[in-house]
Amino acid sequence: MKYQLEIDYSDGGSVKVFSSTSPFMPIRVGDLLDATMWGESNSSSKFRVLNVEHRISEKPNLGIDPSGRMVHRVLIHTERVPDTAQMMV
Repeated sequence: MKYQLEIDYSDGGSVKVFSSTSPFMPIRVGDLLDATMWGESNSSSKFRVLNVEHRISEKPNLGIDPSGRMVHRVLIHTERVPDTAQMMV
């Protein structure tokens, strides 16, 4: 199984994708994400989760792949919020 976390910025910005061979921690609607370490250059690097969508698919059989044939993609739709927003603890 391969896991992908795809973060979509609602302001028309780019999409950030993370891949792993183990599952990511759950992300829920309303959570705040701090993108400071992602190289964000805009004035605010905080994003609020608006929607979470899961997609599970099979990869084509193209030889030996140690991560397996299944892909679990979690699509996170966000909106930018001011840096003064409180991070959930």
